[in-house]
Amino acid sequence: MDKKLTLTTHRVIQRQQNWFLRNSKSIMLEDIVSWQIKATGKPLYLAASAATTLLVYFNDSFALFSGFFLMLYLMTRQHRIHIVSPYTVMVLPIEEVEENRLSSMVELVRQAKRNRMEVLKQKEQASTPAFETTHRKSA
Repeated sequence: MDKKLTLTTHRVIQRQQNWFLRNSKSIMLEDIVSWQIKATGKPLYLAASAATTLLVYFNDSFALFSGFFLMLYLMTRQHRIHIVSPYTVMVLPIEEVEENRLSSMVELVRQAKRNRMEVLKQKEQASTPAFETTHRKSA
């Protein structure tokens, strides 16, 4: 799909590159439980705002810092796609993505998930015998 997100026949892979670290996170298509689009911010800014709010008790100038960190939190809030599976949550930023590209990406992943589930059902049906017999051991 792009340099940060790859859709294969089996999974969705997200690649993250920092200056020193390269990391990837993947979710199997059959494990995807739901999609959510949420506005999320950096929780560090919210925690710093709460901490400096408590310091207002000692000095009133900390109220400015508290407001500053709160504004940073509100300014960094962005809409992100949260792909939820039983084991992990993959957060995909929606940066510079047009609305029609976003809906086509979601539909592409849904279609790939449907195809994967059909392949798994066919494999399951092929592996089960047409009839099963049970034998009891006589004592």
